[in-house]
Amino acid sequence: MDSFDIGQAITYLTVIVLACFAGAVDFVNELREKWGQQTMRFILFSLFARLMSAGFAGLLMFWVLQAGADDGIVILSGWSAFSIAISGYLGDQAIKLFVSMWNNLYGRNK
Repeated sequence: MDSFDIGQAITYLTVIVLACFAGAVDFVNELREKWGQQTMRFILFSLFARLMSAGFAGLLMFWVLQAGADDGIVILSGWSAFSIAISGYLGDQAIKLFVSMWNNLYGRNK
């Protein structure tokens, strides 16, 4: 059994925090622009849902970057951090984009 790798845990935590932060920025922008009188319960649930989709999208982008890396190691700077943050900002739209890319690559169009 492999031992716990603190470096890998910090990397994954950084990826999720970066993506969730970008999702929170998108949420605040949308809250400021579109929502008027909403209940606090609705706002908190929407924030939770946005953070979940942002974190998942950022994690998927990290895995895409990891799969494309020569040695499987992704340094979280520059392009990789930007890609993860944009994926987190897009949230569920990024997930739909990933599904569309998958369908185009593997011929499973509906």
